[in-house]
Amino acid sequence: MLTLTVGWGSGLFYLLAFVCLCLILTAPAPHWLQQLHPYRWLMLALCLPLAAVLLSQALNGHLEGPGIERGLRVALGFPCLLAGFLLIDRDRLRHFVWGVLAAGIGSTAIVCYLAGPTLERPPTPQFNAVGYGNLMLLMTVLTLYSLGWQLTRHPRAERALKLAVAAITCLGFVLTQTRTGWMAIPVFAAIGIALAGWLHRPMRALAALLGIGLVALAIGASSPALRERVAQGVQEIHECVTVAPTADTSMCIRLQLWGAAWHTIKQSPWSGIDGESTFSDKLRQLAATGQVSSFVARDFGEPHNDFLLALATNGVPGGIALLILYFAPAGLLACRLRRNVPQAQRVAAAMGLAVCLGFAVFGVTELMFRGMRTVSLYVTLIALFTALSAPGREQTTASTPR
Repeated sequence: MLTLTVGWGSGLFYLLAFVCLCLILTAPAPHWLQQLHPYRWLMLALCLPLAAVLLSQALNGHLEGPGIERGLRVALGFPCLLAGFLLIDRDRLRHFVWGVLAAGIGSTAIVCYLAGPTLERPPTPQFNAVGYGNLMLLMTVLTLYSLGWQLTRHPRAERALKLAVAAITCLGFVLTQTRTGWMAIPVFAAIGIALAGWLHRPMRALAALLGIGLVALAIGASSPALRERVAQGVQEIHECVTVAPTADTSMCIRLQLWGAAWHTIKQSPWSGIDGESTFSDKLRQLAATGQVSSFVARDFGEPHNDFLLALATNGVPGGIALLILYFAPAGLLACRLRRNVPQAQRVAAAMGLAVCLGFAVFGVTELMFRGMRTVSLYVTLIALFTALSAPGREQTTASTPR
């Protein structure tokens, strides 16, 4: 909730890490080490973003603190949080959902206030409207998936509350007029169908996908401002490609940034350019030759794409490390969506998979890892859902060869 409201995401991350460290220190060492043992390869894989940063900085002969801190939050934060979460009773840990609901309501209230009676696109706090809207959509999806958990003694009232909050948060997402988030809806829908256990029923799965698609289309079409932005985006792409390649329009700016990033990647494919600040220098150089506009060179210092930025700043190792950051935990969580896994754990696996794949899709047209807050949020959520979806003791015993 704090990440979407007052912006204390980094402080909360370190507070959670401290609490988890205290739990680790008060637990018997063999116990928490045994808990972490099945995740040794995942923890090693999540050290690769830090390794890519250190390699790039060594090759460029320059140390850049923020990049190292991001890598450390992943490499050290994930195992620390995971070990702590694994030591907490799952029934208690699932109550984090109330924070998701509060984040949805709080962020929607902020968006409605900023949009005003004219429903203009709001200048959202902490993040730009695109990143903020993407996170609101993710909160909506997590709320809907949480319908698979019963957290109170009043299941009907709880279910009604979750549905109401999901609808309210979705409304707030629509008010941000964000186009990026809509690209992730098919992914979230597919995860939901897998959670419902319909993958082995193709006709039912197809009907569900079509139904979700129609609902999403109806919701999107209900906003005249969003319809206008979509049509405007198509027109801007056409004009940028055919008429004015350096026009200062929303979509053409993105195309210029992506082209600049690709130019940078070709120049330094293995070492990268070591840090976001030097990407601004590259933009100014390209502006001098007319490849990007002066406005883009002056007002933008990143390519609005997480993968391109990782490649440009840390080279091919950085791009591979980012893909591993998405898909290593996603692969583990996808395996836990199997039908023979208890429903409570499948719900957590679906939530975690939505976080991993959602960030991967969001990162195509927006820099989701722009700040430390979002890195912290991502690491915290994948550690949380990895712990909540972990096999129970009886499953571990049953699956162990005799």
